[in-house]
Amino acid sequence: MGGDCLPGYGGRMPLTEHPLPANPRDGDDPFWQEVNAAMARARAASGEKDMSRLSREGYERACAALGLVPMSDDECVSPEISGRTHGPPGDGVVATVSKKLASARGWGIIRERRQERAQLRRELERRFPRGMSREQYEEVCAEAGVSPAPDESICRMAADYLAREEFEDLPDLGLFLANFRDMGFRNR
Repeated sequence: MGGDCLPGYGGRMPLTEHPLPANPRDGDDPFWQEVNAAMARARAASGEKDMSRLSREGYERACAALGLVPMSDDECVSPEISGRTHGPPGDGVVATVSKKLASARGWGIIRERRQERAQLRRELERRFPRGMSREQYEEVCAEAGVSPAPDESICRMAADYLAREEFEDLPDLGLFLANFRDMGFRNR
């Protein structure tokens, strides 16, 4: 392909497509050397120290430096991007670099969401130091755009939240709020 226009990758890109390596794990292969060189250029252009968790701005600067069209945040956290390792046997240099950068943005989104969740927890602890009543829980759910769960489901949802928190990147907001409501049951 030699840097020709690829659909979805923003036209000409200052990367050279190399044949896929015979051994996908061979870091000395020209394919991986090109990927690594492109990622080094992206790192320099991003202006960020941690390339594993890019901000939106850093991600866009890295993409611009390589002639890539940045993916949306929804695409960056999609299973296609976050759920796999990028590179051979299916992806060429351009796709590999594009997906590696999108994956780094996906991890940046998760970091940002964790920070927002921690801030929300501090705010809820400040507002409701003894936990939430049912009325307060419904009010907070309405503010957050989440359907409140029935009280008989709260304990199960709180346990589900705690279990998921151990293994997932970020359990959903409904489970988070149910967990906080459950703490209100225990404190009353």
